[in-house]
Amino acid sequence: MKIEGRVWKLGNDIGATDLVSASYDNLGMAHDWEGCARHFLETISSDFPSEIRQGDILVAGENLGIGHAHYYTAAIMGARTAGITALFADSVGALFKRAAIDLGLLAWPLPGISSMVGNRDRIEMDLAAGHVRNLTTGSDARFKPVAGIVLDIVAAGGSTNWALDRIARDSREDLPAISG
Repeated sequence: MKIEGRVWKLGNDIGATDLVSASYDNLGMAHDWEGCARHFLETISSDFPSEIRQGDILVAGENLGIGHAHYYTAAIMGARTAGITALFADSVGALFKRAAIDLGLLAWPLPGISSMVGNRDRIEMDLAAGHVRNLTTGSDARFKPVAGIVLDIVAAGGSTNWALDRIARDSREDLPAISG
């Protein structure tokens, strides 16, 4: 999987309620992802919701996804609906990473990524090959490739879609006829 986009760079210790404020919990509980997207990152900067574009990439420092898991879905779906392609950070909380992948958004740790990019730099990444290039500065780096199954789940739009697609594909395979 290859992605290219504009970076929104954040600092350390970015939690789900920094992505979509807990004051909008009612939107998350109602599965109003458009509403969550309208408030995405507004607690960090009121400019974010109006400036984010489809294909943008969020890059943070250490500890992306801290906080209570109750708020993960609103934050992740708000990010997806706002147009964020992926979330990368020097480190990502394991539960947040798992929740994001399950919901079809890659949240992945790439140690050193925050020092490689600046706000609004353009980057391109080959996630399967483990290569990132900053198109603004010309710098590039290697990282451990993202596992194929993770990329498949994200490409399917989440683990539920991935599993349903797999079941449908398996049921279409030619099976021997039952005689009897």
